[in-house]
Amino acid sequence: MASLTSITIENYRSIGENPITITFPENQPIIIIGENNSGKTNIIRAIDILFGEWHPKYKEFEDHDYFGRNGENKIIIKAEVSGFQNRLGRNGEYTCTGFNLEVQKGVHNKFVAIQSDGNDNQYVSNELREELSTVLITSEQNLNFQLSYSTKYTLLSKVTKAFHDKLTSDANKINRLKDLYHQIINIFDEVAEFKDFKYKMSSITGELIQNMTHGLELDFSAYDPSNYYKNIRVLPHENGESRNFDELGTGQQQILALSFAHAYAKCFKNEKGLILIIDEPEAHLHPLAQKWLARTLYQMAQDGLQIVITTHSPYFIDLEFLEGIYLVRKEYGMTSVIHQTKNEFVDYCKNNGANKSDVNTIIPFYVKSATSNILKGFFAKKLVLVEGMTEELALPIYLEKVGLDVLKEGIDIISVGGKGELAKWWRLFTAYKIPCYVCFDNDAENDKQGNKRKDFLNTIGLKDNDQSNILQTVDWLVTEKYCVFGKDFEITFKNSFSEYANIENEIKKELGDSKPLVAREVAKELCNEKYNKDDRGWGKLKELADKIKNL
Repeated sequence: MASLTSITIENYRSIGENPITITFPENQPIIIIGENNSGKTNIIRAIDILFGEWHPKYKEFEDHDYFGRNGENKIIIKAEVSGFQNRLGRNGEYTCTGFNLEVQKGVHNKFVAIQSDGNDNQYVSNELREELSTVLITSEQNLNFQLSYSTKYTLLSKVTKAFHDKLTSDANKINRLKDLYHQIINIFDEVAEFKDFKYKMSSITGELIQNMTHGLELDFSAYDPSNYYKNIRVLPHENGESRNFDELGTGQQQILALSFAHAYAKCFKNEKGLILIIDEPEAHLHPLAQKWLARTLYQMAQDGLQIVITTHSPYFIDLEFLEGIYLVRKEYGMTSVIHQTKNEFVDYCKNNGANKSDVNTIIPFYVKSATSNILKGFFAKKLVLVEGMTEELALPIYLEKVGLDVLKEGIDIISVGGKGELAKWWRLFTAYKIPCYVCFDNDAENDKQGNKRKDFLNTIGLKDNDQSNILQTVDWLVTEKYCVFGKDFEITFKNSFSEYANIENEIKKELGDSKPLVAREVAKELCNEKYNKDDRGWGKLKELADKIKNL
């Protein structure tokens, strides 16, 4: 089956002269993540240009399609492919190994197939292009379109065409269908009015169009064995009753479309290749539905369907399939991608203090520990890693009070579940070039030897002789890369805010001893104007906010 191996994009929209390459691992989806307007959609559009409905040679490009709106920039989209069956070359001695599209303003598009001998083949037939095609499902596109015959590139058209090819390859089945077809026509002719109308229409039009080449006939193609497949319809059902697609919610429609694609992949996976491109599949779905859909899409990829997903949801990120993850960033108007192979990531971890030895130990270590709360860090501009939920809930309130609105700045504060986990997740996110600031405490009771703290300090490059003062401090310490909350978060804040203990006691009467909830409500109350603005805690928080902001 034909498949896409890699695609390289240059000078297309926000993708500039530094090309972006997406490599497709076998039986894994491509997960494209990043902020809004970073260029994710431009990547999937480029893929669809090569393998979508319109022949690239004849596609028109607008001013905004050229990087920087500069028509002097040549758009280049290259693809490496495998598994193509149509032969190329004058004598059919070559296979197709790729495609190359070059677009210049004022010049006809150059679109060629790459032969297995490395030479260009200028004639790219529709038959060759149909060996590998895309189906693009956007968050706005309804199921009516994908399950219609609007174009030959819809899901229903692809399925029914594949079915029709199998059906018509059997001469016996064709002859049986023709017999049934003629029986149907004979039944229609038994209706006198029908037979009379057919005769009069033919004779009248024959008189009127004596000098024309075309006439009129009643069309029974729905029953014609050569077109019978186009009479297939797909309808949703509920409680045994047929429904219209318009009665379904957008989320339901999208899931049904993907179910249809999954069935296609499983039944026709040895036929023509299909790239399923899904733009923001989480749109219109509640969290549990997102988790279910993510699992389904990964299974579809396992079944041989090539899938490309753009998403803002952590539920679609699976570190087991790390090589399919591409983080998209946009700086100074130019899109770039950050990608790690498993070996690259393992090397990065080992170079930054990880004591696990290889791919078979490090990758499972991350896979087993990852949660959606942690993985949402991939969508942040900067991260603050903290030990627990107490800091995650309370810190944003304090920081906003001193001038740092973390939500507005695209900063996420994430609890990693203890100081022993800080180094691990710092390695993951910094490997993807996401700046990380770390907050921890010197709770010696749970870290008597300081090993958990040493792990992180070693990871960021602090030598053993530089660590002793840090591990012994009982005060609030703020540095360029990390913050130490003395003995622990609560004690440090009690010592830094004169009213903290009194407020905490009152709130505990309502909420009990839930540390995270109590800390959050204390933070809200302390930020009230009526409390002492001169407490040293505000100065330390301002110092902390500045370090995070300048990270």
